[in-house]
Amino acid sequence: MNLFPFDTIRDGQKKFIDEAAKSIKGCVPLIAHAPTGIGKTAAALAPAVEYAIKNKKKVLFLTPRHAQHKIVIETLKNMSEKYEKTIRVVDLIGKKWLCGLPESEFMGSSEFQDYCKHKRKDGICALYKNTYPKKDGELNETAKVIIRYLDNNILHSDNAKNKCTGFCPYEIFSQRAKRADVIIADYFHIFHPKIRNAFLNKIKTELKNIILIVDEAHNLPARARNLLSVQLTDTQLKRASAEAKDTGFESIAEDLEYLKMKLTLFSKKKLTKTNESYLKKKDILECIDSVRESSEFCEYLDKIATQLHEQKKRSYCAGISSFIDSWNTDETGYTRIIKKRIFKDKTYYIFSLECLDPGIATKDVFSNLHSAILMSGTLIPTTMYSEVLGITNPNTLILKTPFPKENRKMLVFDDVTTKYSSRGDAQFEKIGKYIVKIANKTPGNIGVFFPSYFMQNKIYELVWRSLDKTVLIERQGMSKNEKFEMYDEYIRLSKKGAVLFGVVGANFSEGVDFPGDFMNAVVLVGLPLERPDLLSDALIKYYDLKFSRGWEYGYTYPAMNRAMQAAGRCIRSEKDRGMIHFLDSRYLWPNYKKLLPQDYDLELCKDIDEEIKEFFKNKNTLFGFS
Repeated sequence: MNLFPFDTIRDGQKKFIDEAAKSIKGCVPLIAHAPTGIGKTAAALAPAVEYAIKNKKKVLFLTPRHAQHKIVIETLKNMSEKYEKTIRVVDLIGKKWLCGLPESEFMGSSEFQDYCKHKRKDGICALYKNTYPKKDGELNETAKVIIRYLDNNILHSDNAKNKCTGFCPYEIFSQRAKRADVIIADYFHIFHPKIRNAFLNKIKTELKNIILIVDEAHNLPARARNLLSVQLTDTQLKRASAEAKDTGFESIAEDLEYLKMKLTLFSKKKLTKTNESYLKKKDILECIDSVRESSEFCEYLDKIATQLHEQKKRSYCAGISSFIDSWNTDETGYTRIIKKRIFKDKTYYIFSLECLDPGIATKDVFSNLHSAILMSGTLIPTTMYSEVLGITNPNTLILKTPFPKENRKMLVFDDVTTKYSSRGDAQFEKIGKYIVKIANKTPGNIGVFFPSYFMQNKIYELVWRSLDKTVLIERQGMSKNEKFEMYDEYIRLSKKGAVLFGVVGANFSEGVDFPGDFMNAVVLVGLPLERPDLLSDALIKYYDLKFSRGWEYGYTYPAMNRAMQAAGRCIRSEKDRGMIHFLDSRYLWPNYKKLLPQDYDLELCKDIDEEIKEFFKNKNTLFGFS
């Protein structure tokens, strides 16, 4: 506990530190369910960094949230300053986002990898050449000075990148990572097979030398599956054809148009009575091979992509080549699906290879690491995560919330539901009336989270005229800047009061803190169950076949964990007080209620006006509510 950065240690935090230290020393993975307020980041880092420095290991802290990088940086700074100890830290984001070339902004991650590789190989990247001016690969002297400065200062990636002007930030970060004690990165650095191999080779280490900390680990199964899933759309084919024509590959342009036509005819025939259907591997390959043999096709697509990259342009041909390569897999744990979508009276088709088994990406990683800590405030049941991720015989830790029970009131409304068979205008209107009452009676800000954008928008139209506060509504596909701007506006309005409408599992229900009075109540509309479609059905069947727990592992547990994440937004410290309103009778059903943490004290709402007035009676004067 020599590197713990704070003067006081909470009870749950001490238990976490002890379990983490034991697991690291014993080279055993730890799966830790630790609710908000435990202080997970410091509790995991303190024993991990101490062990790593003493034993010449590296700590790799993975987090899917950009904001969490800053928290890790601050924690490590506090450690370094408190104990006057040099801790070499690299805050690593995706290679594409570190690139100083403006054209990188418009490329997909996999396409950028090919683009970057080509520019380096052909010696046409000015930033790379500045960093390594000599043929022997020796660093530029100024680049060495930058590295020495960064080694002695713990900086967020944005600040560190600004110090690398004129040089390749990724190369400078990678040089530093070779001797770093701690690397902060994203899931894909380790769980995407191709990226992992390149990353480990770049920093000159092996998995056996890494102590891995996975933050927000409840997201890992879905993220790992997404990393191994690929899609092809008819829009991509159309744009790829235009690319081929513009680069002088007329025959390939014609082939792509012909392939688009073949796939469209196939799709219309396949989806005469439904909007989606399972596919076989041969369905797509036969269409491709009838146009041009697939391996030859990919060679030409790659040539086109190379030409476009030379012109500093993105390439859709590169994505199609990658899709064909992935589609050729014979590995189990995947399903193939075709979907029809109609937008502005036009019909589009999506062909997808969907990974069902996250263990394909994670099992070998966890079995070869020195040790690992997986942590989240919603990591129950721990057995589900160990099984689906392929983690053998882990240590487990389940901690209770450290916050006073009287600071949180959880109410269930048993006369409303978003259950599909009960949906209709009457239910939506009743839900809307409760939202209006809660928003107008609660002092300050509240957050309302829905299971889908459709339901959010539907109910917003019913209630916005009746709300006394400014409403901020989340949109699908928001940019990073738009999210930051909405968050800042919501915080700015906290004294006056605002209502945030968001979707569970999207931008504001996880990984975003609303401490103090920035969110005094959460309203959870419905159960955030996945939309019943072929993918969710395939996932349930696969988990049933492999673990005999298909319904739980593939459907109900993930939904309840998403609900718990959203519910936790309004209480982030021992001083916070908040109400959590569950607008769905199913939260009281035994088969769902048993999936919630034991310290969830759900009460049936009897008089919402009185409940809110009583809970916030000491705050009403402060906020000017009566």
